[in-house]
Amino acid sequence: MKQPSRRRFIKQSTGALLGTMVPGPINYVWGAPVATLTVHPDQSLGEISPLIYGQFIEHLGRAIYGGIYDDQKHRFRSDVLEKVRGLRPPLLRYPGGTVTKIYHWKDGVGKHRPVRKNLIWGGLDNNHMGTDEFMQYCRQLGAAPFLTVNMSTGTAEEAAEWVEYCNGTGTYYATQRQKNGHAAPYQVRYWGLGNEEAAKEDAGTLQNPQDYIKKAWYYAKLMKLQDPSIQLILVGDKPDWNQQILQELHPICDYLSLHLYASSKPGDPASLFTSIAAMEASIKATAAQIKEYAPATVETFSKWYRFSPRQQPVKIAIDEWGIWEAGGRGAYNLEMDYTWNHALGVAAFLNMFQRHAAAIGLATWAQTVNVLAPIMTNETTSICQTIYYPLALYRKLCGPTSVAVTIAGAEHLDVAASTDGKTLTVAIVQPNGQATDIRLNAPTTGSWTAHELTAPSLESMNTLQTPDTNVVSYQKRALPSGTTTYTVAGHNIVLLQAPLR
Repeated sequence: MKQPSRRRFIKQSTGALLGTMVPGPINYVWGAPVATLTVHPDQSLGEISPLIYGQFIEHLGRAIYGGIYDDQKHRFRSDVLEKVRGLRPPLLRYPGGTVTKIYHWKDGVGKHRPVRKNLIWGGLDNNHMGTDEFMQYCRQLGAAPFLTVNMSTGTAEEAAEWVEYCNGTGTYYATQRQKNGHAAPYQVRYWGLGNEEAAKEDAGTLQNPQDYIKKAWYYAKLMKLQDPSIQLILVGDKPDWNQQILQELHPICDYLSLHLYASSKPGDPASLFTSIAAMEASIKATAAQIKEYAPATVETFSKWYRFSPRQQPVKIAIDEWGIWEAGGRGAYNLEMDYTWNHALGVAAFLNMFQRHAAAIGLATWAQTVNVLAPIMTNETTSICQTIYYPLALYRKLCGPTSVAVTIAGAEHLDVAASTDGKTLTVAIVQPNGQATDIRLNAPTTGSWTAHELTAPSLESMNTLQTPDTNVVSYQKRALPSGTTTYTVAGHNIVLLQAPLR
């Protein structure tokens, strides 16, 4: 059977989900394990922030030049833009990442842009893609911008002037923005104070948490005096680091950063899910530290700071996450070919984010194009990798409230549930090759609909060599009225939906 084209899949799965509805019985598989899945819509696990579906671009390899931006024609690549729009990212992080440590925003605005050596990732950066271009890209995507400031070779004054350039009116840098053709403020809400500052290998001097705390206070003061409404993402790391940051910076810490990269052992695709389980342990540990060291509300905060403390409890910002295997190509071997097994892992990640919705405030996949990416390009075409499709489908279908769900008799299944108050969505990942029969126990009315993603094998992948062939199949099936059973095929992703009673 001919594989569906990527363009048709994108329209079906990320637009209006117009795939053909296929009615018919969902039969049990003889000898398959039988499990009972019970959903409790009245037991909320927290509100799922739409920002967990964010993306991230960095001046690294072909992520920007040769990726989203055609440097020869000085414009965004329309084929890539279409695919990024299919992911509907609500948030886009920039300019890094590690490159933030040597990035100076003023190089990337105005007519005269110096060529700089990319001391972190190699090569030259002509700064054709800068702040204004990034903001334009965000607007074309409908994504909120998320900027990370340079705390290594930059200054607090430089960071505050960036806030002024983006959000100010009537001042010097606001006027510079207007002269550059952008009259209205950008209203950038999310600002990261550095990136992985504890990493001793990187270009920076803040590996001691007390050094970071001292400098972060200074940055926060100057930046918030420019715009008190901005929200700050502070660098997280190991437990001792997190404890000190939370104890001393919690009044200005809206989010604590956590980076999660899963991987598998060679020849052992199932080990990817063991790695992802370890990521869940990190989320739990970080959430516990926030609860212990950062009170939900700031009780005392001097008025002489001249800005208010945070207004909400501290949340986790998973501002880098993804699957990072050995053996890639390109700069630092970061151009990765993703298999269907990796797509299953992405769905498991997204289920995990839903289960911990109360703790997670945002997440940005690292990165969007060509670097550990769902979208790959060459000079003439672009493709969506296997991992693109669960990212798109979850963004389209999952509800805003995470609810409790249990699975008995098939603990190998990875499950999460969400609702918008009218529709219940149950997300199931089957990481092994065995079909599993499920009895659905949930207070629903009407029929269930199954949105299924599958591929011929765990090793299946999309390639630039065959850009019109898509190994990922999507099917939307209506279960017969009154059906309360469903068979999850091996190595499948399925999102089941039904109206709530």
